[in-house]
Amino acid sequence: MEQNRTKPTALLLGGGGAKGAFQIGAWRALAEAGKLTDISAAAGCSVGALNAVLFALGDWEYARHMWEQIQPSDLLAKGSDGAFFSRDGLIRLINQLPLERISESGIRVHVCVHDIEANQPVFYELNGLPRDSVRTLLLASSAIPHIYAPERYLGRDLMDGSVTPEGDLCIQPVYSQGHREMIAVTLKPNLSLYGGSGVGNGNLTQQYPDCNFTLIKPLRPMGNLLTGTLNFTQDKIRAGLEQGYNDAKSQLDGLDGMPQSKEEINALLTEKMQRLFPNSALLAGFLREYSSSFAPNVQFPTLGGNVFYDNIFEVDGWRLQQQRTIGMQVHYRFLDANNVRIAWVLQPQQLLKALAEYEAVRELRNR
Repeated sequence: MEQNRTKPTALLLGGGGAKGAFQIGAWRALAEAGKLTDISAAAGCSVGALNAVLFALGDWEYARHMWEQIQPSDLLAKGSDGAFFSRDGLIRLINQLPLERISESGIRVHVCVHDIEANQPVFYELNGLPRDSVRTLLLASSAIPHIYAPERYLGRDLMDGSVTPEGDLCIQPVYSQGHREMIAVTLKPNLSLYGGSGVGNGNLTQQYPDCNFTLIKPLRPMGNLLTGTLNFTQDKIRAGLEQGYNDAKSQLDGLDGMPQSKEEINALLTEKMQRLFPNSALLAGFLREYSSSFAPNVQFPTLGGNVFYDNIFEVDGWRLQQQRTIGMQVHYRFLDANNVRIAWVLQPQQLLKALAEYEAVRELRNR
């Protein structure tokens, strides 16, 4: 992996069982887009922990080959230790990994497990740990509650770290080490950086205001517990690899070439707003969902901004306006038909990212 990093970035990999093949496909798309050269840490839970280790080993073909070895009987045979299923196949696969090379990769690898007694997520850095400890923590992180038995480590019973949103996202360990650039590959189609997605996560842009997040997620559902998480058939794994590549590529294409000049930004904003919001009801719905990710706002009446603002977009009397004053031109605001300021944005890139996510989620819902 590239070692001359100028902008240390962390790769965050959430849990989801067999759906984890999506992350291997997304890895390929991220590499092709040149997004992985600054990665200095990888953090994951459940299957994301295994994929974080594979990423640190640095060989995409090896990772794909390992996934293509998995058979349903490896993980879904009846367990003899009180668990619903056996993980003999997963143990066999982990035993094949050159875990001793993790510390040599230059990537700091973190895994999340859930401490059953304390009822909270716990994060471990794998670099420098003995092979047996790494193996135990990988098994613990993948111990889905009620499906697999927990693992014992340092006197604690540990299970799948993805049982809480905090554990699934794995932000805490890399944030505490100074990472502020985050690439998150979740297996939850409804997860949003801005909260309100029904999966329990808060507004990450407010919780971590000094971080820049790139979120990659499935653009269509990947199945439920039986048809997705525990579906380790080769057809499902191949489909996950393909979907991960295609969905990541689609989302990255929407972020590539982010315009910098005022003219390019305004042209792109106008095009997106015209296409996404043919009426004010849709625009109002977007602002209800996303305005909390912009600048703090108190709704108050204005005079309409005819002197100090330029209109970038208008529908049914609602307007997106840009501050005209020199030095303030990165500020944008939304007014309703009564000239009340509904929201405002300090940087247009915030708005462009929100629009990109809104569009991806809308396409998902329409399928």
